Amino acid sequence: MGSWIRFSLKNVGVVFLAMIFIVVGGIYSIKTMKMEQMPNVDIPYIVIQVPYMGATPDQGLEDIGRPLETALSNIQKLDNLYIESHSNSVVAILGFDMDRKMDEAEKDVTNAVASLKLPDGAGKPVIIKDSPSQMPVFTFAISSDNAKQADISQYVNGRIKTALSTVENIGKVDVSGETEKQLSIKLDAEKMKEKNITYDVVKQALLAHNFSFPAGQVNLNEKTLNVQADFKLKSLTDVKNVEMMVPGPTEVRTVKLSDVATVEYGSKTETIYTRLKDTPAVLVSVKAQPGANAVEVVKQINQKLSDLQLPDGYKLTKLYDSSKQVEKSVNSMLKEVLLGTLFAVIVTFVFLRNVRATIVAVLSIPLSVLAAMITMKYLQYSLNMMTLAGIAVAVGRVIDDSIVVIENIYRRTLNSKQRDESMVLEAAKEVGGAVTSSTITTMAVFGPLSFVPGIIGKFFAPFGITIIVALAFSLFVSLTVVPLLAKLFLLRLEHKEPQETMLQRTYQRMLSWAMQKKVITLILAFVVFSSSLLLVPMIPKNFLPEEKAVSYNLTTDLPVGTSLDKANSVAKDMESILSKQVSVKSYQTIVSGERVRLSIDLKDNMTKEEVTTFEKDVKEKMKNVGTDIETTLTPISITGGQFALIVDGGNARDLENAGNKIVEKIRDIKGLSNVKTNLSAVKPQLNLAINEEKAAEKGLNPMMVAAFVRGIISGENITAVQLDGKTTSVNVGLKSDNLTSIESITSQKITSPLGQQVKLSDVATLSEEPGPSALYRLNQQEYVQVSARFTTDNVSGVQAEVDKRLKDLDLPKGVKYRSEGQSQAMNEGFQNMIVAMGIAVVLVFMVMLVTFGNVIAPIAILFSLPFLFTGGLLGLYMTNEPLGMPALVGFLMLIGIVVTNAIVLMDRVMQNEKQGMPIKEAVLEAGATRLRPILMTALATIGALMPLALFTDGGLISRSLAIVVISGLLTSTLLTLIIVPTTYYVMDMIKRKFTKKKAVLEVEETA
Repeated sequence: MGSWIRFSLKNVGVVFLAMIFIVVGGIYSIKTMKMEQMPNVDIPYIVIQVPYMGATPDQGLEDIGRPLETALSNIQKLDNLYIESHSNSVVAILGFDMDRKMDEAEKDVTNAVASLKLPDGAGKPVIIKDSPSQMPVFTFAISSDNAKQADISQYVNGRIKTALSTVENIGKVDVSGETEKQLSIKLDAEKMKEKNITYDVVKQALLAHNFSFPAGQVNLNEKTLNVQADFKLKSLTDVKNVEMMVPGPTEVRTVKLSDVATVEYGSKTETIYTRLKDTPAVLVSVKAQPGANAVEVVKQINQKLSDLQLPDGYKLTKLYDSSKQVEKSVNSMLKEVLLGTLFAVIVTFVFLRNVRATIVAVLSIPLSVLAAMITMKYLQYSLNMMTLAGIAVAVGRVIDDSIVVIENIYRRTLNSKQRDESMVLEAAKEVGGAVTSSTITTMAVFGPLSFVPGIIGKFFAPFGITIIVALAFSLFVSLTVVPLLAKLFLLRLEHKEPQETMLQRTYQRMLSWAMQKKVITLILAFVVFSSSLLLVPMIPKNFLPEEKAVSYNLTTDLPVGTSLDKANSVAKDMESILSKQVSVKSYQTIVSGERVRLSIDLKDNMTKEEVTTFEKDVKEKMKNVGTDIETTLTPISITGGQFALIVDGGNARDLENAGNKIVEKIRDIKGLSNVKTNLSAVKPQLNLAINEEKAAEKGLNPMMVAAFVRGIISGENITAVQLDGKTTSVNVGLKSDNLTSIESITSQKITSPLGQQVKLSDVATLSEEPGPSALYRLNQQEYVQVSARFTTDNVSGVQAEVDKRLKDLDLPKGVKYRSEGQSQAMNEGFQNMIVAMGIAVVLVFMVMLVTFGNVIAPIAILFSLPFLFTGGLLGLYMTNEPLGMPALVGFLMLIGIVVTNAIVLMDRVMQNEKQGMPIKEAVLEAGATRLRPILMTALATIGALMPLALFTDGGLISRSLAIVVISGLLTSTLLTLIIVPTTYYVMDMIKRKFTKKKAVLEVEETA
């Protein structure tokens, strides 16, 4: 380290050039780094969605679900494979090992799905890789009071998606509430019967009047010409006038399509309603490409949208702008960094009482931070909540090295009459070893944080690496820039004779008493530590803190079989309640099938109390929607979590019984809400049974019969025509009021290849039977999931109550359950953090062993570590903050800080011993000399973390981290100043007695 200091003192120009480079490069890096809310971490999940319109859950499972299981189960490092088969769709959720590269996993999944032969009615599989980069960066709605949903959809698809496609780095654009236009032909069963027209005759007539195909080649005048046969329906009138030939007893009659059907050009049959407040709307969400600067992408999106000329009556409403969220998060964290810096400046000035010395010390903060930004830019990190939190936390620590160096130089300068470069060099070298080892120690503490397994480890890695980089540069600044600036600005200070302060005298008396009453001191310390452990059961425990919600989902699942119109009516009742809430800024409604979902955005800058009042009021008033309707209000947050139990190991009936028993047992536990299973209610369905023999007699096969039934009920796209300059599908089916009973369906006639008209009832039967509305499988076995939402910070307390109630639950043979969700994540996270702490302690011990060259000093320093838990636990208890991942990171951080202070103290003790001081005198002198820098570094760190403790709402880095560090430092610093030197004194006495006894034995043996 001496060579660094010597070089900086001799090369003023080089150091100043380096400072200029750091400032310019750091500012440039900040300006050009991409900004995002959270680090772009690969989340080890992939979702496959396969539309299968008209299919029942049973059919979806057999035709798509099981083949997916077979194709996907052999993919490498696949931990769990969930299959969900619903009416009209099948979903597969793949959970991978954390060390699986998700880009490669996505390729494997894509190849496996591509190898499947899906049934004809299945849509194209959609494969979604889960990650923060897949979240929308911008959401907006296009609404209109005087336009149909299909017209809005057409405008969105035609104009808006085209405009957005030119935005650089734009990803997928998803549209909700999209309704396409089609030409619908609704056949009237009575008129068809009257005119002797069948469904198949209509199909054939449309195909016969709308075709285009090559008719071969002819040679004319020595030229070979292609012959193209075309006949096109060019208008709605053309379609209505399509003629069908009906053979009669004496002649062939002509029947126009309009005689037996209603022909309309408009929206497809509604399967979904979307609204913005009470107005029909289409919702559009835009994603950015992975690695793109979300803020820049949103800026371009806003520009494109502002350039649009919306049709009359159309309105564009911005619903979510991630750039504002990111900028708000960044600005909030920057504010905390600046406030932390200000606190550190105040602490430094109060102790040094010299402006120039304070400025020299504080310069390490911007230089270290800006240098860290250059490195983060090189490592392709973004400005996000985790990297900025790393900077905010590092602010209090990066000044520590400079404080120790400048304090020693300042003290030596005041006390010395000979003031020159050599004095600065010696003063800096005197603490250089302690500063270096203490910084490396702290870096070693944050190293394991970057390698914690699981998703949380991935999210915390940028946080830990940012701190490590900032600390590395703080060491460089303290041993190069600080000595140079001290040489330039401090050597002309007025000489003062060294005087002990009242604080030093008081501390020396306390330390002297502690060493004299060493047994009592150590017993008292043990009692204090042991007593603090009694607080552990009284502190709530969770995984991650839940942020103050600004958005909510309000959902209800209506009884199975509820019509879309009935669901829409319920949605309007829910909208009416929300429209009277003063806290609500906007809400969007999606009605799909039997589910109603309203996405609610609250007004800006609401207090936590106002949010709580909103929740209670909405939950209470939603009870008036209907006695049999249960609504769920859920905050939208990146933190917080769900309670979940997986029940498996039995047949469907046993699993259902077990799931229901568990729900009944835990339903009323305080701290859980909306306790339910994923078991679906029974959904009535019509089963078509085809008599193959009778069908064959009529010249039909089972597929012909099934296709006919699907066509008349669901409608069938027969052909396509050009309308309004666009290719439009022609959909043929029966009118819905012709399908009011089983008899009305089975009385329809199908035309056989023999030309014979056959009643459906002659070859098949329809019967109503119960069936599931959804089927669930996990790793090729049926399972039941019991889910709920935690409504308390004390997750561990709720989980303990759950375990207590389920301990003696009588479950069917072979059925077992296990925790998933937040409880499992918390257990794994706590275990991983405890391992990380253990590794950190080992690394710290190794660094100290190299630094001191003996075992006694490192062991004495390690004795200070238990007391960081004393203060940290007391702080959590007094502020009612939960013990979670942020708090554990705070304890990990404390290990580095507490050891740093102890190293600074013990380094001076060792120096004094080398100069021949008696052990007690060496300890007392070191304590008095190092008291000020230790208190300065501790208070500077506390001051820097105060804004985080006072102003942070929540998140991965929350106030619990700051509270742990602040309270832990307050107690551990005081105890470190007493316990570490006392322990070292006791161990040195034991060593001397052992050495003396060994020497006596050796003399006796020699004699």
